[in-house]
Amino acid sequence: MKIRTTERLYDYISADLGWRKKELSVFKGQVERAEFRVQPALLRASIALLYAHWEGFVKNSAHAYLCYLASLKLNYLQLRPELAALAMRARLEEFETTNKAEIHAALIRDVREDASSRARIPTNRDAVRTFSNLNYDRLCDILCSVGCDFSRYSPYEDLIDEQLLAARNRIAHGEEDYIRLTDWDDVRVEIIKMMDDISNQILNSATQKSYLVEQ
Repeated sequence: MKIRTTERLYDYISADLGWRKKELSVFKGQVERAEFRVQPALLRASIALLYAHWEGFVKNSAHAYLCYLASLKLNYLQLRPELAALAMRARLEEFETTNKAEIHAALIRDVREDASSRARIPTNRDAVRTFSNLNYDRLCDILCSVGCDFSRYSPYEDLIDEQLLAARNRIAHGEEDYIRLTDWDDVRVEIIKMMDDISNQILNSATQKSYLVEQ
């Protein structure tokens, strides 16, 4: 994906968030108008749909931001530590999983000597790792890796892990699990609120150049 301007980044994230909100709104109307006997089944489906939009948006917006950053051709010294670490993630993982002194020394040498070289910010879809199981801890890790504030979502830990993810997993695994309409709508409202806030964080980071190391 090529995103080379903040305007293009804004357009992409806004469009991605917009269609998700619209679909959730349409589904909400269908659930509310459904007959009493049909509504429980629709509510089960609604949890799976809400989770899909939640994971999809977090992954897409973070990926788009990485594509934008990659287009800036910044070096490691210019990037804030979280993004510099992300750009070196493959090397760091190799460092962690091997006992070879040669690999350890090569990484240290590169950090010392190549810090002013262009950062290799990953732009493949797998760079943002949700593992199809976007719990609170994984959300924090993703947001931290792209330099966003994740601490503001701590009040939503139970909502993310239990009311959304755990419920989705039970339904996906064929368990007879149901949710009330009012509970689903409460979760829907809070998830959309977080999606809006993540969108704002990423776009603000791009326009305010928060990706640069503090001087």
